[in-house]
Amino acid sequence: MLIEKKSGRSATENRRLAVTLAGTAGILNVLALGAFGLFPSNMTGNATQLSAEVLEWDQRQMWQLLLLLLCFMGGAFTSRLLVSFGKKYHLRTIYAHILLGEGIILAVPAIGSLWLSLPVDKTLLVNMLGFLLGLHNSTSTQLSQGKVRTTHITGTLTDAGITLATLLLHRVLRYSAEERRHHQYLLSIYLTATGAFITGGIIGVLSFNLFSMQAFSLAGIVLVLVSGITIRRTLQQQRRIAGRISPVRVP
Repeated sequence: MLIEKKSGRSATENRRLAVTLAGTAGILNVLALGAFGLFPSNMTGNATQLSAEVLEWDQRQMWQLLLLLLCFMGGAFTSRLLVSFGKKYHLRTIYAHILLGEGIILAVPAIGSLWLSLPVDKTLLVNMLGFLLGLHNSTSTQLSQGKVRTTHITGTLTDAGITLATLLLHRVLRYSAEERRHHQYLLSIYLTATGAFITGGIIGVLSFNLFSMQAFSLAGIVLVLVSGITIRRTLQQQRRIAGRISPVRVP
């Protein structure tokens, strides 16, 4: 699911990617709303609010929103850099390693706070979440070649609407059977991502009510498990392939 293959990705792999990453994005967004009163990945809303703050010249809110926008973009920028270097050095598990790092950053501080009583800087945490969600969305977008965007349900529903209209008009537009299957596949991806995001949000509400700030570790643990399993299986597969290649003996 987290490996880019030369033969291309299957529909099942992309649907699993949508469930896992859109689901965890939904959890994180709802947790951020409960903890901080905003959605750290809603860049449309944050940019709109920034415009209002500029007009009112509320410099404190203005700079906070601008920093959040930059953090989200910085996360996407960082993901692209890491993926580019991973491909350059033929690291097939680069996507899994990125998500593993994200999961550790989410899980360790939240779990550690159970034993350590440390002051919480709200601004720092919000910007960190913005960065991680930018990283999150960029990673899934690159891996799925734009089919799975995990934090942007507005764009996903727009794509779903366009694809649904295309399917309904297939007799008029005279699409081939192969093209119809492709559009059906895309619609399934968009609806899966939307459903997973909403389900993740419900899980986020329930977990925040039960565990408060420690609930952030839930999304982190999911990412660590999924990426860790991918890395482990890939390494095992590489060892099996290497074991089949016997060394050539020179007489």
